[in-house]
Amino acid sequence: MGSPGTQFNKTQRLNVSVETEKQKYSGVRCYSCGEAIPLPAKTVQKVNARAEKADTAHAETPIVFNLRCKACEKESFYGVKDIVQIEGTPRQTRAGARANTKLMRPAIGGLAHAANG
Repeated sequence: MGSPGTQFNKTQRLNVSVETEKQKYSGVRCYSCGEAIPLPAKTVQKVNARAEKADTAHAETPIVFNLRCKACEKESFYGVKDIVQIEGTPRQTRAGARANTKLMRPAIGGLAHAANG
């Protein structure tokens, strides 16, 4: 028998798994690969604010936003009509996924050595 601080009862385990299953977020489906792209919080706020004042929505310009897919790295424009509720948690960004050393500038020290050499 372990210490009381490390034991979980069945109710606690059940609550955690139910909460995980019910998680949803606002996002769009990538036009290229179909993967879910989560909306940034700022975009969600803008869309919600626009929905609250639906009377003036016809006179205003449409909300269009540019998003990059974390799966295929392709970028596209999406509109309010593309937003869906997606079950689960958003895909995590791959560390260094877009870092391309061929495109990166040389270090400052590297420039000084090249100028002196």
